[in-house]
Amino acid sequence: MTVPDNSHLQQAHPHQPTPPDVPQDRLGVSPIIYGTSAFAQLYNPIKAHWPAEACKRAIDVGINAFDTSPYYGNSEHVLGKALLSISGTHPRSKYYLSTKVGRYGPKKVDFDYSKERVRESVQESMRRMHTTYLDIVYAHDVEFVSVDRAVEAVGELFQLKAEGKIKYVGISGYPLPYLLALIPILHERLGQKLDIILTYCHYNLHNTLLEDYVVNFKDLGIQTVWNASPVSMGLLRSHTPAPAWHPAPARLLDAVQDCISIVDKHERGKDLTEVAVKFAMRWKGCDGLLLGMSNAEEVDVNMRWWAECQSGKQDDAQDRDEKAVRTRLQPFEKMEWASPPIDDC
Repeated sequence: MTVPDNSHLQQAHPHQPTPPDVPQDRLGVSPIIYGTSAFAQLYNPIKAHWPAEACKRAIDVGINAFDTSPYYGNSEHVLGKALLSISGTHPRSKYYLSTKVGRYGPKKVDFDYSKERVRESVQESMRRMHTTYLDIVYAHDVEFVSVDRAVEAVGELFQLKAEGKIKYVGISGYPLPYLLALIPILHERLGQKLDIILTYCHYNLHNTLLEDYVVNFKDLGIQTVWNASPVSMGLLRSHTPAPAWHPAPARLLDAVQDCISIVDKHERGKDLTEVAVKFAMRWKGCDGLLLGMSNAEEVDVNMRWWAECQSGKQDDAQDRDEKAVRTRLQPFEKMEWASPPIDDC
């Protein structure tokens, strides 16, 4: 496993020079990727001026990739407006854009993997984000559609890549066994290898299953694997309740409440989020960690945590909290919830 070069990730500084242009002959993504689903207020309210400030701060401190999706409400619109507003000092050449196609709502009926819709969706995303090309495009949550539909959608993404509208083609999804089974089918039927995959909620305090799969994905020729949602879609937080739609079973929800109490008992007021994010930051097994951030302050906090994790210094408080929390969550270590949900099959 190649450890990403972290030298360009820095702590915020009021006079930080703008980083150089991102590489165009390879995917030189920073080890931290900015997840922008928060811009659609899926997890908490945001203020109108936050996205532009956050995007500017992220680029300044070396985060050079933004991930979004049409499925994330108006996230593409908000991200595009934010990036356009700072384009005078932070032009398109300074960052990568990652988005998705195929999923446009929460149910199976909201998926459209037809090649016509894939092409239309890519064009819509480019318009929303004021760009003439997209760096990465994923077929979103491939487990919700048939294999034939996945082949059709990914095939159209490769065609768009050949036309220069997309640079890297990937798939995203949740159930790791399904992704592992689908990849060789796509490669065989399309005659091309995927560039990248994205999965979520699979390397965090309650589930480290991705650790068992990364080498298998690499063996299939996947060059880049991204790990998303180290706080498990808002589950591993102390001061903000998990979203009502969260698919975690009741036993896990109860166990997380115990973990919140454990961390608070160790250090009054400490957020379980810090323990969860640092746990994922310490892992060297993936090529990128996708973190959702609402504002510039959250960018700074995450970068401070990143610096602490990469410093090599002993972090006794993190070690203590990780051990206690993971002991409580051990019964869920390799558990996956159903995706698609049982009631949507």
